[in-house]
Amino acid sequence: MTDGRRVPPTTLAEVAPLAVVVIGMLAGVLVVVLGHWRMGSVVIGAFLTIGGIERIVLKDRAGLLQARNRFFDVIALLGMGIAIIVLAIVVPAGSTRP
Repeated sequence: MTDGRRVPPTTLAEVAPLAVVVIGMLAGVLVVVLGHWRMGSVVIGAFLTIGGIERIVLKDRAGLLQARNRFFDVIALLGMGIAIIVLAIVVPAGSTRP
């Protein structure tokens, strides 16, 4: 009988979906730090979107990518990913003053 506690992840299949998203987002942050904020933001948004797609495709096998029910996870990941991509494209470039 279970007492409601979650078992810690033990296999690569449980960790991989979240690892893909986190590594991709870290790559996007690195691009932003290197001075290309627009491209870095697009990379971050793309990997959030990939996380949403992973959650749709993997259903209940998404491991650590599962936060709530599938509907909430997909809406949150896809919504944030698409919003970040759109904002990165729409925001005008600022002037380059010394």
